[in-house]
Amino acid sequence: MDSPTLILTGLPELSDESAGQIHDFLSSFVNAFEDRYYTQLHQYYQLQSTIPKPSEPPEPPEADLFHGFDEIPF
Repeated sequence: MDSPTLILTGLPELSDESAGQIHDFLSSFVNAFEDRYYTQLHQYYQLQSTIPKPSEPPEPPEADLFHGFDEIPF
């Protein structure tokens, strides 16, 4: 499954302590979220793995400028 890429720009500089505290908070949040919504998340990802992905459209053939010319005319 393709996930959109998260691009973070313009983030402020943080002290080591602030970066660690924010990381700890976000990790705790994700763990609490996964604990609370485990069943729904499991069902969602199970469903996603069974849905066939659309096939890529075929690449257009390159134009053959010399189609029909098997021999050099000169």
